[in-house]
Amino acid sequence: MFKRTLIGLAVLGASVAQADVLTSIKPLGFIASAITEGVTETKVLLPVTASPHDYSLKPSDVTQLQSAQLVVWVGDGLEGFLEKSIEKLPKEKVLTLEDVDAIDDIVDKASKKEDKDDDHDHKHEHKHEHKHEHKHEGHNHEGHNHDHHGHSHDEDWHIWLSSEASELAAEQIAARLSEQMPEHKAKIAENLAKFKANLTAKKAEIAKQLEPVKAKGYYTFHDAYGYFEREYGLNSLGSFTINPTVAPGAKTLTAIKKNIAKNKAQCLFAEPQFTPKVIETLAKETKVNVGQLDPLGAKVQLSATAYPEFLQVLADEFSQCLTK
Repeated sequence: MFKRTLIGLAVLGASVAQADVLTSIKPLGFIASAITEGVTETKVLLPVTASPHDYSLKPSDVTQLQSAQLVVWVGDGLEGFLEKSIEKLPKEKVLTLEDVDAIDDIVDKASKKEDKDDDHDHKHEHKHEHKHEHKHEGHNHEGHNHDHHGHSHDEDWHIWLSSEASELAAEQIAARLSEQMPEHKAKIAENLAKFKANLTAKKAEIAKQLEPVKAKGYYTFHDAYGYFEREYGLNSLGSFTINPTVAPGAKTLTAIKKNIAKNKAQCLFAEPQFTPKVIETLAKETKVNVGQLDPLGAKVQLSATAYPEFLQVLADEFSQCLTK
C-alpha cells in the first residue's frame, strides 16, 4: 500500500511537471514556445483557420482549458468568447495579458496616438463610419461593452504585433512558469534571454528590410497592424473594415476604389478569410497591387524561434507587395 502511494505520488508529480501551457491564439503560442523550450509543451487553443473575433468554444476546448497548467490569453478585449470559461479556472492557472500594467500602458498610449493622428489628418476617417463602443478604464470587466463578439475596437489588443508588449508577455510567462516549476527556473531564464536576443536581432533586420518601402502608401482590410506599422514607420493609409469576419459590402467596395485612386495607394492587403472574388475584382478595377497579410501566423510552426519567424513573414508580406 505504501509503495502504491509513493508510485501514485511520483506519477502525479511527473504529470504536473510536464503539464502544458495553453495559449488562446497562435502568436501567443510563438512567444510561449520560446520560454517552454526544453521545459514543457506549448499548445494553442484556436485552430489556425479560426479568428478570435467570432470563435465558439467546443467541449474539447473546455477540457483543454481545464487540464492546462497555465492558460495564456490577451483578455476579454480580444477573446470575449473565453471570458466565462476563464472565470471558472483557478487564478494561479491563468495569465491575462491585458491585466499586466505595462502592457495596458502600451495599449492606452497607442489609443491616444491613434486619436491624435485622426484629429490631425483624418486619414482614417472612413473607419469612423462604424459605431465604436466606449473605451474602458482600468480593468473593470463588468463595465466593458465589446462589439463583434468581444473585440473592443477603440483599443488595439493585437499586442503580439508589438515587440515591446511581446517581450513583456514573455517575461510574464517566464515568471509564472518559474513559480510553478522552480526546478526549471535556470532553463526558463536562459530561454527568456535567448528570446530577447533573437527579437532584438530580428527587429534590426526588419527595420533595414522595410526602410526602402516606408514612404509607400497602402490600405488594409483589417485594422490590426498598428503596432507593427508604427514600430517600422510604415505608411498606412487606413483600413476598410473593423470586423474581419464580415466581408465588405458594395458601398464599402466603392469607397475602397475611390480612396485607392485618391491616395495613389501602392498596395491593398487582404487576409486569408476574404473571398478571392472580392480581391480579384478590386485588383482588376483599380490596377493596384494586392498582397495578403496573416496576423495569426498560420504557416509558422511552434518552436523556440517561431516569434521572430512570424515577424519576418509579416515583413516579407509587406515588402513584396510594396516593391512590385
